[in-house]
Amino acid sequence: MPDVKRVCLLGAESTGKSTLAQALAERFGTLWNPEYGRPYTLIGRQPDTPWTSWEFTHVARIHCWYEDFLATLAERVLFSDTDAFTTAVFHEVYLGAPATGFEDLLARPYDLFVVCGLDVPWRHDGIRAFEEQRRWMHERYLARARESGRPWLLAEGPLARRLEEVGEAVVRVLG
Repeated sequence: MPDVKRVCLLGAESTGKSTLAQALAERFGTLWNPEYGRPYTLIGRQPDTPWTSWEFTHVARIHCWYEDFLATLAERVLFSDTDAFTTAVFHEVYLGAPATGFEDLLARPYDLFVVCGLDVPWRHDGIRAFEEQRRWMHERYLARARESGRPWLLAEGPLARRLEEVGEAVVRVLG
């Protein structure tokens, strides 16, 4: 398997993670891993039913499995829209308790963390539901990045600025 650097984009809902991940993948001529929680929510579960811990474990495992698969196809770098930590944060929001069952995935290393800032307006899209928790979630993602011991940066401003700053950080990680 080629040595592919992994860049993880973190951020509260509606902070531009997917848009930035896709733009970065295009800029670097590689792939990006979309978050699995969104399609699972849309088509994989019964609407208006309470979430279960099993579902969060499922989401984390499938997301990380797909990331590993894409890493075998990516060119030098893979951009991942969220990670298992994000799934654990949503477990806490929905169920009011820490996640269990995928601790191995929570320890997964990344070569660079990018935390998307709160300067992007929150937009309800039919799935997003936690505008009030944005600041709390943002602080959790900042703490994750800081405590990782890995390079990280806060991406703020319009997409072009984010793309430029993150792109420069990716070039440094690629060496």
